[in-house]
Amino acid sequence: MRFTTIAATVIAAAASASAACLEQAPSALGFPINFDITPSRPNTISFQIPPNSAGPCQLVAKFPDGYPITSTGSDLVNVVALDGPAQGALVGSLRFRPGTKTFVNSFACRDVMTYELEIAQGTGEVKFSEVQGAGLFMDVGDCY
Repeated sequence: MRFTTIAATVIAAAASASAACLEQAPSALGFPINFDITPSRPNTISFQIPPNSAGPCQLVAKFPDGYPITSTGSDLVNVVALDGPAQGALVGSLRFRPGTKTFVNSFACRDVMTYELEIAQGTGEVKFSEVQGAGLFMDVGDCY
């Protein structure tokens, strides 16, 4: 009886450890990361995923209420994969807004995941700073 209880506890602990969620910030030398996306100046963002991470990897944009985001003209931003099996593919589009959390797309995790942010069409500009808790993140694992 005691063995069964211990075994059940160990299995439950292993299941909860494998179902962990990690919010991975972009790879950068420092923060803030200042984004200034225009038709002639797309921005690149890259994530280094810890080895042996269980997926999925979900690209998320989140900004608290009142967070300063400047946009003019056409502010729809395309997200294009720069590596992996969907290299060059449009993987999502979004508008950056304070007080929102937007799921861009879900992917199989890779060691490095890199995307280009570009104005979808027309003339426009989007500016924001990536800081702790605000910007683009890769949610790794069972986060939802």
